[in-house]
Amino acid sequence: MNPFPHRKHRQHGFTLIELVMVIVILGILSAVAYERWPVGMEEAAAVKEFKRAVRYAQHKAMTRKYDDTYTDKPWGITVYNNSRYTVQRKGGKCAPPSDESEINNPDKCAEESYRNRALNDKASTTLTGPPPPAPSALFSSVRFNGLGEPPATAGTPLPDTTFTIFTIKADGSGTPVTIHPSTGYVE
Repeated sequence: MNPFPHRKHRQHGFTLIELVMVIVILGILSAVAYERWPVGMEEAAAVKEFKRAVRYAQHKAMTRKYDDTYTDKPWGITVYNNSRYTVQRKGGKCAPPSDESEINNPDKCAEESYRNRALNDKASTTLTGPPPPAPSALFSSVRFNGLGEPPATAGTPLPDTTFTIFTIKADGSGTPVTIHPSTGYVE
């Protein structure tokens, strides 16, 4: 016995035409989204991370007893093998401090997270810097004085036209990270 005789029997579900139309619309939307998907995000993230590391090196230089006579070794960032970098004092050995009394030891470098660091896990990401200080050197670096400026080797200020440029290439054509000589501004 039918409890609702006045209701007509209705079929539940979608017709084949409705299903095909939904599939076609989803296909069009996914094609449009794929075409507009942002590219260069890996490179942008790598650039942001490297800028953060450079600013950290500047912070270390400005807060760790650097003086104008260049007797205290300046902090900076060193790039190895076109892909890895370390924040350390000039000539630092990167040995981790064994206790709180060694934190300001000039032979110690930055925290563990800033030693031999890569920008990301991709082998195709490269980080190149200015030419090494000597033809036989395997690395390039930039150091900062107590004002956060990149000084010349003898501790004198760099000329206003001498910009330090690192280039990061991940999934694009390469993005420069420029350090201004008279202010140390990183862009």
